[in-house]
Amino acid sequence: MKEARKPAIPDIAAEAERVITSMRVPKRGENDMMILRLKTNQIRKFLTAVNMVTNKIDVWHMKHSESKELPDDLAAEVKYLKVRLAYQAGRDKEKQEKEVRNFIEKADLFARIDAIGRDFNRYQDFAHFVEALVAYHRFYGGKER
Repeated sequence: MKEARKPAIPDIAAEAERVITSMRVPKRGENDMMILRLKTNQIRKFLTAVNMVTNKIDVWHMKHSESKELPDDLAAEVKYLKVRLAYQAGRDKEKQEKEVRNFIEKADLFARIDAIGRDFNRYQDFAHFVEALVAYHRFYGGKER
């Protein structure tokens, strides 16, 4: 009898690395040098918002460890993360750089947030993905300000 195949474990780190490396552009005047124009503070603000939601979800999960479905208030806070992203992208547009918008699109962040719904595990995967994006941004030379 054949064993049932387990679903593949998503490689969140590889996905995050792919997103960040796809955002590198040649440094002006040096084609062999690649840089990231997206600044660390532009994505850390979003990571901070995600971490605040994560903390609330972790507190809830300690009391409701048997449940894998987020309550209405926490599911709404997860959805509100899209507003935080839109605000960052809007601020970016004012500067005519569009780096945050490019980041949101390449990482498919709006769709990833929508896919969470009320699922606790999907949220955990999303939070880890955002952490990985920030880590790889820094690893590949993301600059402050």
